[in-house]
Amino acid sequence: MSGHAEDQSIMAAAVAAAGDVGYCWDFAADTITWAGDARCLFGGDPVGNGEELRRCIRDDDRARRRRVLSRHIDHDTPFDVDYRLRLADGAQRWVHDRGRVERAADGTPVRLYGMLRTIDGRKAYEVELEQQAHFDPMTGLVNLNRLRDSLHQALVAAGRFERSAVYLAVGIDKLGLVNEALGHAAADAVVVEVARRLAAVVRPGDTVGRGGGDIFGVVLPHCPEEHMPAVAEKLLAAVRAGPIASPAGPIHATVSVGGIVAGRDAGSVEEAMTRADTALHEAKRQGRDCFWPHHATSLQQSALRASLAIGQRVKAALMSDSLRFAFQPVVDSSGGVDFFECLLRMDGDGGSVLPAGQFVPAVERLGMARRVDHHTLGMALRELRAHDEVQLSLNVSAETTGDRTWLAALQGMLADRPEIASRLIVEITETAVIEDLDEAARFVAAVRTMGCRVALDDFGAGYISYQHLRALPVDIVKIDGAFVRDMHDSAEALLFIRTLVGLARGFGLTTVAECVEDETQATALRREGVRLLQGWHFGRPSLERPWLGAVEPLAAD
Repeated sequence: MSGHAEDQSIMAAAVAAAGDVGYCWDFAADTITWAGDARCLFGGDPVGNGEELRRCIRDDDRARRRRVLSRHIDHDTPFDVDYRLRLADGAQRWVHDRGRVERAADGTPVRLYGMLRTIDGRKAYEVELEQQAHFDPMTGLVNLNRLRDSLHQALVAAGRFERSAVYLAVGIDKLGLVNEALGHAAADAVVVEVARRLAAVVRPGDTVGRGGGDIFGVVLPHCPEEHMPAVAEKLLAAVRAGPIASPAGPIHATVSVGGIVAGRDAGSVEEAMTRADTALHEAKRQGRDCFWPHHATSLQQSALRASLAIGQRVKAALMSDSLRFAFQPVVDSSGGVDFFECLLRMDGDGGSVLPAGQFVPAVERLGMARRVDHHTLGMALRELRAHDEVQLSLNVSAETTGDRTWLAALQGMLADRPEIASRLIVEITETAVIEDLDEAARFVAAVRTMGCRVALDDFGAGYISYQHLRALPVDIVKIDGAFVRDMHDSAEALLFIRTLVGLARGFGLTTVAECVEDETQATALRREGVRLLQGWHFGRPSLERPWLGAVEPLAAD
């Protein structure tokens, strides 16, 4: 065998082994010669000329291939392009086409030598990556990133064409109850079907996306403000129209909707989403299964912008792990420390330290409370792991009482050190209880099942009832500091404390009085039967660990 023939044989074998198909397209004769299994590639007889090949290429891919080939011939840029072939049986196949033109002495293109490779697997993987990057895997709706992109485009168009756009935040009502009572599969079935129903009632140009958990967003790019309530009502009606099939049986679901006119009441994606979330929260406060529009005054707009700035600082602190605890002692009647409360702090400008009151309200307003609570849970558990002698209490937001992922995180962190649970007290506020007693009760029960104790903070501030306490299996109640501060000047405050202590004693609960500032208050509170005391009189919050020795105190919240 000659060297040239041997080279051709080797090349043919290599092409066949790779599964590729080579070709030579003679421009003058308009004939295509194939090397390799072209019949397999085309699913039948291979095409014989350029026109037949053109007709085999998908309509929406032809122009791209033609542009790449023209640039290669005219400017000698690489001929390298992907496109889809129609096969003889009507199916399609992705191919990668790469080649180079051969020219005559005068530079005229004579023929094109190239190689086709089947890339169906690669394209399927690219589609999967695209799906994961832009779509929610559970519902098939666009994810939060794509939702934000759609809202940004709507804001730009609203400004350019002087028209209104609407953004709606939609939250499934009491999904946590479904999850706790019927299981994850039932809750997931509700999420999927609510997503389907929401998407079914909007216009083709509108966008429905999943913001995460039980929250959806709806972008209406061209929607007059006066139409916003009608659109919201369509969404409400679609969800409540009939029961949702689930593995646990039919479930009746509802949603609440908050809305904003984007562009007019919000100039950025962050502002629009935050204000719609605020309106959604108000819709839930109004009783759920209803719509609430956001109407911002100039003062509210300024406050929101300030909140957004604080939110950015908190996000940076979360990323850099620079949130810190200040520890304040809670003492018994003898002055001995029973436990320390973990009070959140953030580094401010010029080396200052910001108390929680200066940034937590913004965190809650921006919907970041759950993220912060997850972070502080990890901080508290690390302290308990490192210091066996200490007991700590940790505050969580009202939102977290409905967050099953926080409970799962707690369970996971306790898995290898379950004895730590007895040294952790989780504090919830009266606000969380009054807003949703059932959800709060389930949260408390789950935390106590893991071995932790639960304290009800600000006891008395929300006028919690006997029925609330009976339904809520907490261990500790912390009397709101406002009553303690008023003790000197108000007989009614002392009488109210006496009533709260009696109510707590009837349920066998430990009482804590907050904001105790002097011995006169402490003596009066002990006389009323308050078991534990907390306040500056016994120790100010400290960034150092007080159980390790003398520390410098910080200002309180």
